[in-house]
This record gives sequence, structure tokens and C-alpha cells, in this order.
Amino acid sequence: MKIIYTLGFFLVLFIALFLNLGHFIDASQKPIKSDIIVSLGGGDGCRIKKTLSLYQDGYSTSKKFLYTGREIVTPSLPSRFSKSEYLLQNGVKKENIVFVKRGVIVNTVEELFFIKAYLKRHKYKSVLIISAPIHTRRIKVLASQIAGYNDVNIRYTVSSCEKSWWNPDRYYQDPIIRSSVFLEFKKLIYNLIKYSPPFIKYTSYAKKKNSDLWNDTLENF
Repeated sequence: MKIIYTLGFFLVLFIALFLNLGHFIDASQKPIKSDIIVSLGGGDGCRIKKTLSLYQDGYSTSKKFLYTGREIVTPSLPSRFSKSEYLLQNGVKKENIVFVKRGVIVNTVEELFFIKAYLKRHKYKSVLIISAPIHTRRIKVLASQIAGYNDVNIRYTVSSCEKSWWNPDRYYQDPIIRSSVFLEFKKLIYNLIKYSPPFIKYTSYAKKKNSDLWNDTLENF
């Protein structure tokens, strides 16, 4: 009987975790005015558009607009566009645009480390980061537990662009979205292990953080 109760407990626990995983993964916060606003790389243009909207509403008190990833959004599609041209056409001054290209940074953790270095260099104390909703939990955890934003008193707010297909209550009903959520959870665990003290020295970040490429990019901004 005890075994049945134990199995029942774990079954209920599993179901509860499964049903609430969408809300765990989506840790989007309400935007807060910050020293600088950042659009993380990737996506279909939703992030850069949302970031621009917030920028125009005065959420970057320094007037700086930092974005990462590829310069061209959806390069293989007719809807492709240049991020820098898009920003310039919508009133962001060239001197206020900070573009950190792929190669300098190649993943979310490196983005967060670079942003932290940029903030420290310019004595900024707060940042508003925009990404897709399913990435927000991983960004917040990595900023805190790996990149050490809390250790240097940097306030980070992670907000998301709107996705019509995203519903944290019903994520599991769509096999593609369900797979993306599971993958995101695995990425979170993987990154916490990969960038933990015993293993971070083997990462590309450890090799490049003192490189000319990394430091020259910081110098240019």
C-alpha cells in the first residue's frame, strides 16, 4: 500500500509540474525604465520591434540601444530586414546603436556576460532585456546564477515580445510548442552545469573573455 501511495504522490507531482511548466518557463516581467535596453539575438523580428517600441517610450534612460545576433532578420525570407536600418528609419541615432555581432558572442550565456561587461564599463546599474517569452526564465536564472549580475548590483529586468501562438496554460496541446518548452528546460539545466565553476574553463567564453576580439568590441562601444 505504501508503494501505491508513493507512486501516486509522484504521479500527481509529475502532472502538476507538467501542467505548470509553461508558467515556469515564461518568467516575463513588466518592463522597467533602465540605463540601457537590449534586444537579444534570434527570432523573427519580434524582439527588435518590441525593444524599439519600449525605446521610443523612454525605457532606455541613456538613449543606448544594444542588440545582438545577426544583423539581418530571417535572411532567407522575403520579409527579411536589416536591424540597423530599421532602427535608423525609426528615429534611433546611429551613435546610440550598439551592435554586438555573432562571433564575438555565440549563445545566451555569452550575451549576458558581454552585457554585464558593457554595463560595468559604462557604470550602468540597470538593464532591460527583451527576448521571446519561452526564453525568459533561462535568461533570468543565467544572469543571476552564472553571469553574476546580483554580485555587482546590476538590476536586470527580462521582458518579452508578444507571440500570438504562446499560451503557458495550454502549451502542451501543440506538439511543436511543447517540444520547444521541453528543449528550453533542458537548455537551462545544461547551461547551469556547463558554466558551473568546474566546467566553465572549458567553454568558448573562458577562451575569449580576455581575447582581442572581446576587448576590442568593448573598446569600440
